[in-house]
Amino acid sequence: MSAIARTKPNSQRMKRMLKSRSNLLTIATASLCVAVMLLPAAPARSQSSTYPEKPITLVVPFPAGGATDAGARLFARYLGDALGQPLVVDNRAGAAGTIGSAYVSRANPDGYTLLWGSTSTLAVAPNLYKNTKYDVHSFIPLGMALRGPMMLAGNPALEAKDLTQLITLAKKRPLTVGTAGSGSLGHLAAEYLRESAGVQLSHVPYRGGNPAITDALGGQTDLVLDTASALAPYVRSNKLRAYAVTGAKPYILMPEVPLMKSAVPSYEVYAWFGPFAPAGTPPAIVQRLVDAMAKVSAMPAVKKELAALGVEPGVQTPRQFAEVIQADGRKWSEIISRAGVRPGE
Repeated sequence: MSAIARTKPNSQRMKRMLKSRSNLLTIATASLCVAVMLLPAAPARSQSSTYPEKPITLVVPFPAGGATDAGARLFARYLGDALGQPLVVDNRAGAAGTIGSAYVSRANPDGYTLLWGSTSTLAVAPNLYKNTKYDVHSFIPLGMALRGPMMLAGNPALEAKDLTQLITLAKKRPLTVGTAGSGSLGHLAAEYLRESAGVQLSHVPYRGGNPAITDALGGQTDLVLDTASALAPYVRSNKLRAYAVTGAKPYILMPEVPLMKSAVPSYEVYAWFGPFAPAGTPPAIVQRLVDAMAKVSAMPAVKKELAALGVEPGVQTPRQFAEVIQADGRKWSEIISRAGVRPGE
């Protein structure tokens, strides 16, 4: 009896030790959230007092001139002022944004090379492509800069005049929906709608959003699913009919357009964007960048310019942003798997 009594406390200590090690392992593997959670409240002056000492490169993994580029350049301008050094935009497009993203993941983590990350490059691409050479744990989120909903619109000749009629019609017969391509956010949003609302949608992939919009205008497809900011001009000119936007609240430029969740309660899709530092960037430098992002995001002038672009300011803290990234990653991974989505198909 005495031998058993003596070994019992040792057994309990061993269990506590194993549990502790297990917890540590779990924390270590969740590097995206940990990187944010471990930001110091008061960064060491030795690391942050002189940073930045030279221009910072902001890699945008998409071509210059598009909506993604416009948002990045807006924040680059204001962040440069806040940090006292310019942010130079470097457009490294290709392979659905994965080339530029992979480049930043391999960059020296010294705070001088940042990524303009997005839903498509961080929540979709790692789940869609077999070898992106990076994942969400390759980066540290510095704060969500902006987000915008998608919009479902159609040719005015389509017999459905509103969202309710459209869903009823799509349950009776298949409707064609054009998107920017297989595996694009529009494509995944269409698959999400198909399974959430129980409608029949036949996907028509294009090489970019513009040709998808063009065919919807010409009646070659019934519907088009793209960013609200891209479709709004055509809706205003009555060349397309807006059926719904996919955000949690009315669209800033067209608040009269119904929310998709008014008919499909679980449905919500955003395209979000923000700056990221490579994993391994010193915490004090990360904190300096996070503070600059918070300052810029709170500026009335920035909010005004974002509204003009048709997008919302990103109000999430880096930790909240990390949670959004992980939640969206899980959602799109499941959609990709269930729908059998393959890039280029």
